[in-house]
Amino acid sequence: MARLFEPLQKPILSASAATNPLATSVMWTLGLCLMLCSIQYAQAESSGRILKWKDEKGVTHYGDSIPTQYINRESSLINRQGITVKHNKPAATQDNTVELAKIEYAKSEQAKKDKALLGAFTNVNEIDLALERNIQLDKIALENLQQEKANHQKNLIAKETMAASFEKRKKVTPKELKADIANEQEQIASLDEKIAARNTAISATRKRFDEDKKRYLLLKSQPGKETP
Repeated sequence: MARLFEPLQKPILSASAATNPLATSVMWTLGLCLMLCSIQYAQAESSGRILKWKDEKGVTHYGDSIPTQYINRESSLINRQGITVKHNKPAATQDNTVELAKIEYAKSEQAKKDKALLGAFTNVNEIDLALERNIQLDKIALENLQQEKANHQKNLIAKETMAASFEKRKKVTPKELKADIANEQEQIASLDEKIAARNTAISATRKRFDEDKKRYLLLKSQPGKETP
């Protein structure tokens, strides 16, 4: 194989030398690389087993065995005539297999969702109507909670006013009144948590339908995505 490069190396080196030092350096480097490849190829050929692989920099190597650090890289087995008789691709690792399975599952699930979305609505306005239907009960429940909270706040103000009158007259506030005040405060705190949860649910529903709306518009804009 080294003889194949000799006719090419001499005219290239002579031409480059006549131009500039940089070209000469480049050509000498190229020649050195070709020489190393030739040596590797000759050594492998003498052993009767020629393997071809690339390192992490993409440089091609020949030899009768592949270094340990390159075993999992793509390689080829070449016969004495220079014909590739076997091409080895790197085997997928367990982590890659699991990751690929997750990706395929996600694609499958997305395809199911897309099909259901396109089948459920005929236009984007129907998505807005569906949103309002889905949050209607939450909105009613939210209004009831807010009204209930307002009632407890009125009761609390009234009871705190009574307690203040006892203190103003320098009298001991009845234990029952103190207990009622504490109870009203607990009721209001509990209602605040329920109101926050209901608002969170409404926000989550709005976000879900907003994402469905964007996905629906995207699917409708792509040919072949519409269901019959």
